[in-house]
Amino acid sequence: MPDIRLATFNCENLMMRCDFARSGLANARSRLTNVDDALIAEQVDAVFDVLSEDDRTLTAQALVATHAEVCALQEVENLVTLTAFDNRYVSRWAGRPFGERVLHEGNDSRGIDVGLLSSLPIVFQRSHARATFGRLGIHPPRGTSVNDYVFRRDCLEVDIEKDGRQLTLFICHFKSMHGGRKRTVAVREAEAQAVRRVISQRFQNPAEAEWVILGDFNDYWEVDGRPARPHGLGPLVGDGFAVDLASRAIANPYERWTHHYSGDDTYGALDHIFLSPRLAALNPAASVEIVRAGSPYRAERYDGIRFPGVGWVTPKASDHCPMVTTLKFEGRLAAP
Repeated sequence: MPDIRLATFNCENLMMRCDFARSGLANARSRLTNVDDALIAEQVDAVFDVLSEDDRTLTAQALVATHAEVCALQEVENLVTLTAFDNRYVSRWAGRPFGERVLHEGNDSRGIDVGLLSSLPIVFQRSHARATFGRLGIHPPRGTSVNDYVFRRDCLEVDIEKDGRQLTLFICHFKSMHGGRKRTVAVREAEAQAVRRVISQRFQNPAEAEWVILGDFNDYWEVDGRPARPHGLGPLVGDGFAVDLASRAIANPYERWTHHYSGDDTYGALDHIFLSPRLAALNPAASVEIVRAGSPYRAERYDGIRFPGVGWVTPKASDHCPMVTTLKFEGRLAAP
């Protein structure tokens, strides 16, 4: 069986602008939205501003520290931004870029999307950003209709190939808790139901198929081992449809956190890697690593070594920590 080193990371507002003014082309800063613009900017040595140079350097360091072959990303502006980040920042620390990149424009009003970086071949990709409650047969939460899009960003479906075998990933970024966790939980629950429906449509027997759901789900069912209800992830974990890898692999509940909210000093597990029952059975001893070296110093629970340049609030790699695991999979045979 091949194995795959797989990570998920919310990069926190990975956005890019190109300062053509500083390159002498025009007296304006342009939002790069297509590859042609990016190529022009490269040719004239235009100045790329990916938020803070220090932040983006730390983001790349945290990502490279996972040693992942494939990384699901959240909060990326567009494919041009993802490409520039891979070429200009990741390659600086890894020695080479991932090379394979996937991103489809989603539904977020701020323009933050889910994406994928991979050093392995991507043989299939599909966005579910345009899936509606009606099309998926999901009851819409209050304030929405059957014609509204289910996913606040997207559910990105990708098949990765290694050693002639294919594994399917579903990359998500659920509705934030902005407006209150309890007031927004129904939206995340609907998204979880939709992910389950998408998987059930793809695989005739999901429990016996091999797939991974991963990303930032903006919700948790426990904080430091104490139940935290209500939560919106029941459709994924409530009846064993999927297995939360961190809950199984990290015995100490105080060590499962991937995000620190300074407002009430909560250390929560917002980021998850969910395995199909079949894949979980193939990996009974799979471990999970959470890279916290890019966390700001105000996340005081972490007392390990940090990357040079990390500050109390900023600079930092992100407000989330990347999570990584190595999984064995049998997968599906690639087409000849």
